[in-house]
Amino acid sequence: MDLQEKINQYWSKRSDEFADARYRDFHSQKKEEWMAVIRRYVPDKKKIRALDLGTGAGFFAFLLHELGCQVTGIDYSETMIENAKKVMQKLGYEGIHFQQMDAQKLEFEDESFDFIFSRNVTWTLPNPEQAYQEMYRVLVPGGRILNFDANYGRAFREQDAQGLTEKQAVSEASPYENPARSLAMLRERNALAGQLSISKVDRPFWDLQFLSLLGMKKMTVDLAAEEHFFGKQPVREEEKAWMNPAALFMVAAEKEKN
Repeated sequence: MDLQEKINQYWSKRSDEFADARYRDFHSQKKEEWMAVIRRYVPDKKKIRALDLGTGAGFFAFLLHELGCQVTGIDYSETMIENAKKVMQKLGYEGIHFQQMDAQKLEFEDESFDFIFSRNVTWTLPNPEQAYQEMYRVLVPGGRILNFDANYGRAFREQDAQGLTEKQAVSEASPYENPARSLAMLRERNALAGQLSISKVDRPFWDLQFLSLLGMKKMTVDLAAEEHFFGKQPVREEEKAWMNPAALFMVAAEKEKN
């Protein structure tokens, strides 16, 4: 089994947990907070074709739909796509197209989208360079990419070295947002991350450099996006064992107009 299929199997095993988590997010303050953030970067035009790349349970596809976009959500995991469709039906949405697809080999024509959103996806990819190339290819001139991610692979490696992975597994303080609690699951996640080249680069500076080489313009980076957009949250002592130390960053970029 190749690395991509191992990654797919891991995230597919967690699909039901994430579907439940994102459904709860949709009925929480997080929904409005994320919509306010995304609204700042969606192109100012009447018809916006949006791609939610690595849609998971569809949370951001639903937000983009509420913002008036024509939305397509893709994920490598067929199980994730099935759950996204179930959540869509549960929420009463129509017109969102969910499709199983590899983010590194997009099956769309050139210049198919005005806006591409992604969160916590690029760090899981064996070939993130190809994924960015594909995003650039399917984006129209003047279209935008908005990517939220973190140096998770590096953080997991540091946690392993400090013996914190074992503490995560036995902690009872973890909320539903961090569902992989068994030591076996945590070790599987960390082992997969350790095989990915993106875990060894300096992000998001690597992302900015690569996007610049592709020809992207008007690039913006926020190294503490979660804190800046949603406020710094107090952390209880008992939460420190399970919390991921990798800070969420944001990279926004625009494809140069013809």
